[in-house]
Amino acid sequence: MVIHLVRHAEAIERTPEVQEQHRYLTPRGRVRFRKIARTLKISGIDPDLILTSPLIRAVQTAEILAQTLKFKKELQLTDLLAHGFGAPQLRRLLEEHPDAREIALVGHEPELGEVTRVLLDTDTPCALDKGATVTFKLTAQGEAAFRQFVDGKGNLFDSRNKALKHLNQE
Repeated sequence: MVIHLVRHAEAIERTPEVQEQHRYLTPRGRVRFRKIARTLKISGIDPDLILTSPLIRAVQTAEILAQTLKFKKELQLTDLLAHGFGAPQLRRLLEEHPDAREIALVGHEPELGEVTRVLLDTDTPCALDKGATVTFKLTAQGEAAFRQFVDGKGNLFDSRNKALKHLNQE
């Protein structure tokens, strides 16, 4: 199975008037993520399932991804991708979809960065830029092999070491 961990695109800042769950994508965030989604399409990603956090900014990001990829199925919202997502929640999602061959998971930081760190099997802290995507091939034995990383500007890296340099936010 192939998984794509996708951080939501740039959203408006929190304000007293706009609660966390109501934050939506900025125009710049939409434009930048369309570029990222085009890079992902060119790289050949073809998910048979797109799962997203129910928060508006994640759903909007998933919608742009689906539109760009010409994804014909419904997006699936799951609270497991909201804040608090980690390796146990990833396992649960994968167990819930055993027939999926390729899944895009749209969520949030710092959770996606931590899951990325675990899958890369590194002590180096990882953080995904807004809109960034990291792809892994999971084996039946539960091991993860790095496939590619697309940063928040739409640049693609297929080298684990180059990706780690971009993911390391210390």
